[in-house]
Amino acid sequence: MEALTPCPPWLVSDGAAVLSRSKAGRLPHALLLTGVDGIGKRAFAQWLTEALLCRERTESGACGACGSCSQLLADAHPDYRKLVPEGANAAIKVDPVRALVEWLQLTASQGSYRVALLERADTLNRNAANSLLKTLEEPSDNAVLILSATRTGSLPATIRSRCQKITLKLGDKASALAWLGKQIESPEQALAASGGGPFAALKEASEESVAARTVLLKAWQDLLLHKGSVGRISDSLSALDTSVCLAAFSQWCLLAAKMGVNVAVGANPAVHSVISETQDRLSNEQWFTLSDRLLQLHRSDSASFKTQTVLEGIFADIRLMTNG
Repeated sequence: MEALTPCPPWLVSDGAAVLSRSKAGRLPHALLLTGVDGIGKRAFAQWLTEALLCRERTESGACGACGSCSQLLADAHPDYRKLVPEGANAAIKVDPVRALVEWLQLTASQGSYRVALLERADTLNRNAANSLLKTLEEPSDNAVLILSATRTGSLPATIRSRCQKITLKLGDKASALAWLGKQIESPEQALAASGGGPFAALKEASEESVAARTVLLKAWQDLLLHKGSVGRISDSLSALDTSVCLAAFSQWCLLAAKMGVNVAVGANPAVHSVISETQDRLSNEQWFTLSDRLLQLHRSDSASFKTQTVLEGIFADIRLMTNG
């Protein structure tokens, strides 16, 4: 950790509300942060963690100068733990959660909070979720769990019901556009195309994302317009993560369906052009059905799938559906 994390400027009011509850002694023992992809859940969770552990907290968060902040900067704070997805299937597994649960039972060494941060908590596998449930049902004094998740429906209802849900939104669009404008061109267009997530917009503008999108659009176009074999098209995507392919194609199916019912949608111009060209290849009902199928695969352990194996079957079905 090189520097303490600033609160995303469009989430400042959300941050102030949480810190106000902490100051009044009404902070829940478990928070579930959700919101659209790229809204800033990870940054907000890290900022909040640092603010809660700071000994000289200000209205804007951690002071950055006290002993606690120095320990955070050195990545050596005794009252802070973070779990992130690991392994081939990018999941939070049971053994790290069990160790975390035991750690949470200890008394905070510096007299304030003992904070555990679970990034992408929607990747908790079943055993890990069951292990976490114990500490949610019987929380320790001054122990705070901060979970962040985009797909909260993937979390067991028993976990969701024991957390205070905070849905992060684009509260201050002007500040988000100003933040983006310092880093990319056409920030308003990028923000609309990303679905309202500033971090997603920033990621989509990166060279890596642009290159991947170009490959994906070519595959989509070739598939729907019957240019080349299914095997060749799926092979062209072999260098990309399966989850990236599934997420993009699911989103584009929805875009095609919305175009079919004349719903105004924001989209990257290149994406909009290709989807417009191929939208009439399937009915709206077929687009929605296909999107749901792709989304279900994406929500499973798609990171462990082989791209060609998964996509060849889907592409073959699409070819049959388009009757071309």
